[in-house]
Amino acid sequence: MAVPDHDLMLPAVLRYGSGRHIGQLFDAFTPAARAEVARISSLKAIRAGETVVVVGEQSRYLGYVLDGILGMKKVLPDGRTHIIGLLTQTDMYGRIFDGGSGYSVEALTDAEVFCVERQPFERILRQDPATERAFLVNVLDEIDAARDWVLLLGGRRVLERVASMLLLLGRRRSVQADGAVRGCRAPVPVDLPIRRADLAQYLGTRPESLSRAFHWLQSRGLIRLIDAFHFEIIDYAALAEISGADRFVAGEDPRD
Repeated sequence: MAVPDHDLMLPAVLRYGSGRHIGQLFDAFTPAARAEVARISSLKAIRAGETVVVVGEQSRYLGYVLDGILGMKKVLPDGRTHIIGLLTQTDMYGRIFDGGSGYSVEALTDAEVFCVERQPFERILRQDPATERAFLVNVLDEIDAARDWVLLLGGRRVLERVASMLLLLGRRRSVQADGAVRGCRAPVPVDLPIRRADLAQYLGTRPESLSRAFHWLQSRGLIRLIDAFHFEIIDYAALAEISGADRFVAGEDPRD
């Protein structure tokens, strides 16, 4: 029996915008694996404040963020809860072939997630070496992305951290765009629908300092504040210089 075409099996949302990156991952799977993944996957709407991974437990699903922002949270020895990571569009959460999670994952905003049932997916990977290899390559990409976020927090000044964060999100948005951003000199849009208090905690500063950094960047013409949650990068090169990160200064402008 012939295996149906990929486009007929997986949601159409995986062909556009943020979902396209995930769709490309499944394109690398064998036809039989794609058919099985389609059977065990679904789109889920998550409300802000909902916990999708409980610390110490194995998650039922492997999730890919299509829209919204999730926070990785860890309880410190003194009882305080700290945001140790942000999951934005195309980021993955959930562990496979391993024990429980060392942190919880909570939706900081309303979000949409593409979910794959973990245990059946583990069986697919065990039985299909080509699909397992494609997935492992994707995991390595996730590790590289995580290193960028770690470097972001290494900025000594709040302004450096904010500039690096905007550049990371802007570059990711450009890579995901369907040609509307790449190849032109138009401003790069950045969506950051997260409470300033949560973002300040993640960046290791206060909400007041965060607001001052955003307004300073706007006053110099580097970004434009559309509203509290939406920005545009106007001067990519100048923002990269402020970030103090060689990977941005020497890297390509996402609009080129």
